[in-house]
Order: sequence, then C-alpha cells, then structure tokens
Amino acid sequence: MAKILVVDDDQNILNLLKFSLSRAGHTPILCIDGETGLIEAQAQKPDLVIADVMMPKMHGYQFCKKLRFLPETKNTPVIMFSARFQPIDRQTALDAGASDYLPKVISNEELLKRIDELLPQDSGEAVNELLGFMSLRGGTGVSTLAVNVSIALAGALKIQPALVDLKPIGGHLALMLGLRPITNVSKLFAEEEISIEHINNCFVPHSSGIRLLASVNRYNKNILPSTPQTASLAQTLQDEFPFSIFDLPSTILEHESDELLKKFTKILLVLSPDMPSLQSTVLAVQGLVQHGVARKNIMLVVNQVMPYGALPVEDVQNALRMPITATIPFEPDMVKSLNNRTPLLFSSPRSKAAGAIARLANTLRG
Repeated sequence: MAKILVVDDDQNILNLLKFSLSRAGHTPILCIDGETGLIEAQAQKPDLVIADVMMPKMHGYQFCKKLRFLPETKNTPVIMFSARFQPIDRQTALDAGASDYLPKVISNEELLKRIDELLPQDSGEAVNELLGFMSLRGGTGVSTLAVNVSIALAGALKIQPALVDLKPIGGHLALMLGLRPITNVSKLFAEEEISIEHINNCFVPHSSGIRLLASVNRYNKNILPSTPQTASLAQTLQDEFPFSIFDLPSTILEHESDELLKKFTKILLVLSPDMPSLQSTVLAVQGLVQHGVARKNIMLVVNQVMPYGALPVEDVQNALRMPITATIPFEPDMVKSLNNRTPLLFSSPRSKAAGAIARLANTLRG
C-alpha cells in the first residue's frame, strides 16, 4: 500500500495511528517533531503525510510550508491532524499548503477513508490530461499561454489537442490563431446533450493540429453555458483526447463550479510578477482549494509581461509559499505576434519566451 509519514509529539497518538495504518496495509513512518519529520520526508519520500499542529521545535504549519519547498514532497498530500478545530485553524493549514485539516476526534474509518481519497490513484493506465489556464487578474497572458502551449503539445506529441475558449463572450483564441470561425460553443451548448459528435461539429481546425472550440463573438446574455454543461464538455473531451486545454474565465470561482474544476488534472494559475497579481493569485489558490481542487494539481506560471520593474521570482515564490512551475521571460515580439494573428511559437520560435513555453509543455507531458 502506501508509505505514510506521521509527525506528532504525543506518543499515544503515534501508537494509535501506527496500529490503524498498519492494519489498513500501509507502512507508517513515525516522528516526534517537525525537524525529524523533514529529514525522514526527504529520505523516505512518503506517499502521504499526517502532522500535528502543536509540536516542539517547529509547529505543524511551519512544517507543512517547509514540505512544500522540498522537491521530494512539494506535491505530497498533507493532512493536518489536530485537537484544535476552529475555522481559522483549518484556513491557516490550507494556506500553509495542507491538503486537508482533520480533528483528532475523527474515527479511524473516516481518517482511513480520507487517506484513500488523497493518495495518488495508480490505475496502471495513462490518464488523459485536462488542463485549465486561469488568472483572477487580467493582462497576465492567460490566453496567449493557452494557445502557445497547445501548439507546443501538438508539435511535440504529433497529436490534435482540443482547445476550448470558455470565456463566456469575446474570447480571443480564434483571433490569436488567425481563424474566422463560423461556429462556436453556443451552438454546442444549445444541444440537449454534449456528445463527441456534437463537439466535432463545432470544432474549428487549425494548421498546427489544434481543434478549437471558439468563444461567442456576439453579446447575448441567454447563451451563457451552465456549469453542468461545461462539466459534461470537460468529461467528454477527457474521454476522447490525450490533451484538452481550457482557457477559463476570471469569474470561474464566483460560480458553483466545483463539478467542473475538480475534473482538471492540472490548473495553471498564470500571474505577472507584481503585487496586485500576487494578491489575486493568493485568493485564487484559496478559492480553488475551497472548490475541491487538490493543491497538488495547482501549478503556478509566472509570465513576465513587462520589460522592467518586476518582482524577483524568488520573492514571488516565497510570498505564495508554493513552487513556481515555469517562468516565461518578457518577449518584445509578443504584441507583434498578437497583432499579426500568428502565435509566438510560429512567428519567433527561437525566442527565449518560446523556449520557456516549450519547456512548460514538456513539463505538462510528464
């Protein structure tokens, strides 16, 4: 089964969890403080961590933050397990990088069930990737990255990824690709069911191999899709395509979108290195977690949209308490590529920004 690191200064709790985890078929690794826990985490590479809050030398929140900066445990599920259970305690744990916060009065059955839910599921089969690109702040280049990453994936994998412009009105993906679609997502969402046949009829092909579902290009408040429709679309695409990329609206967290957001295998939060974007990204992470998105599925991408005045990437990472997946350098030709309706990977394939986007696509390929 799984290797589970347990960090608690209460020997009775350690003994109890050792018995429960061993009986369930897991291998418990026991530590009495956070410093020892960090050493064991690096050495043992556990599949999941359970940590107390009130401990000597280092409290549980500090321990969790340090885990997130270790390459071995940056994506490892972490359960904060505490006798304290006020709303502020849970939120502090989530802000520190915990996957969940559970009270010590919880039953063994409930704890083991939550452990099973958080452990990575290995079905032995490759999982089709469903990628969401988003930001709560405009001007960070979300759509530009979604387009260029899609092109990089199409070129590297020799596949035809699905690219969905889920901006409710006036999305720019078709414009960026130099396409003039005669159909869009409104036609798809007018159907009674979302089937692959209906989706194929609404796709707009691009020479790169991308198949685009374009955004609506006219205002009509009655054509906005419902969350069940978008969730059905996401599921159907994931069943059919190795990679599906969604350009998500900045308002996605304002709706009851749990059903949709939890389907994404990865959500790429795009931010620019400035204070307003940092603030928006902190809120976005909190919102995604509260919508049921696993923190390990959230990836941060810093996009240098200005030539100077940017915050150092190290400061950005320290402020967000999460690792940065990719940094895209400022590219003077980016605006030119947008105006020419030719994606950067075609117009300036040797630029530093194009190289960084290609490396990001390789990261997403696993």
